[in-house]
Amino acid sequence: MIKSLKPPIKVFGNIHGDYIDLMRFLDIWGCPSESGDISGYDYLFLGNYVDKGCQSLEVICLLMALKLKYPKQIFMLRGNHEDRNVNKYLGLGQECTRRLGEDINDPNSIFQKLNDMFEYMPLAAIINDKGTNNKVFCVHAGIGSTLQKVEDIDKI
Repeated sequence: MIKSLKPPIKVFGNIHGDYIDLMRFLDIWGCPSESGDISGYDYLFLGNYVDKGCQSLEVICLLMALKLKYPKQIFMLRGNHEDRNVNKYLGLGQECTRRLGEDINDPNSIFQKLNDMFEYMPLAAIINDKGTNNKVFCVHAGIGSTLQKVEDIDKI
């Protein structure tokens, strides 16, 4: 549930199905590639990949492809929109129905399979600079009032 990472790392959040913005981020801050900076930097995405925008499928497919190509440099946390009860009504469900022509209630639908994958994503990351002993705690939008310590996240 908590991913331990080390700097240098680039952190991105709240893409919300906006593929053009994702491409703009990667253009401005550097795209993970052999000809880019993947050997020097890791990439952390803080969640909310889907919903609101009209290209959730492109966003999540690109991020999954990057994760498959660079499994030790690309990290993805789960945001509140990576929940089937949220994204069913706020964009991803409608996009899968409209663009893929699928019944999102079918257990074998792309919609359900994406949400199954989301359930495996960690909820938090700690970037730990061992040289300075500085730590940065990363989550999508906070830990809520019921958690008292970082270790409580592992119990979820």
